[in-house]
Amino acid sequence: MTAFVIEPLCVGMNAGPVDTRQTDGHPGDAGPGRRSYIGAMLMFLVTGGDRPVLVDTGPLDEDWNRQYHGCIVERPAELEPANVLARHGIELADIEIVINTHLHWDHCSNNNLFPRAKFYVQRDELVYASDPLPVHRRAYEKAPGLSPGWLDVWGRIELVDGDAEIAPGVSVVQLAGHSPGSQGVLVDGAVPYLIAGDAVNTYADWEGNETVPHLPPGVNTSLLDCYASFEKIEHLGCEVIPSHDLSLLDHGPFAGAHKA
Repeated sequence: MTAFVIEPLCVGMNAGPVDTRQTDGHPGDAGPGRRSYIGAMLMFLVTGGDRPVLVDTGPLDEDWNRQYHGCIVERPAELEPANVLARHGIELADIEIVINTHLHWDHCSNNNLFPRAKFYVQRDELVYASDPLPVHRRAYEKAPGLSPGWLDVWGRIELVDGDAEIAPGVSVVQLAGHSPGSQGVLVDGAVPYLIAGDAVNTYADWEGNETVPHLPPGVNTSLLDCYASFEKIEHLGCEVIPSHDLSLLDHGPFAGAHKA
């Protein structure tokens, strides 16, 4: 019996748009003289199978994010992907499978760090990322002076059409809405876990409110697809792991997902 472990790995702290920057602080400190954070930039490491699987690769350094995306994403040395993985006994060259939930800058900018990896992306996502609507071009780094992270590994992209198993016990589930080819990663178990990507940004979004059972992401290409994806998730019978929830920094690994 294989026991999977899913480890949320922080590779940046999002303090919001540049014009709301406060002085240095810590997560959760929103008082005077403190910087408050609105989300975490995360990778997810799935272990327990025959080889580790990495979900998303995160953003670049703070200067890049400030200049090209107008936001403050702190990434000190200890949050650089290589250092984060090393603390879990993983070298960059150990990763042979990377699943990009979608191709926005904050989920794929470090793809080129992984010299032996293949990158699993929905075909619909790559098609849209190549020629997005003007309102979405910045998210895909389809703008002057920018080269998107997925382009750096063009020859190692494996296109997926819909739902598919990527490795034993680890599958992708297409969850269109935030983008046409957004996908989650389903990890088998008695109660499976779904790494939802930006289909679900936070636990509060998934829990919704008294009138709306689940709240769609603020950035989307189709609200109809968002709600169809919510219904799909409900039918999976899984535990949902959101993409940017700050509480994941205190959660530790999701363990105990088993596959016979």
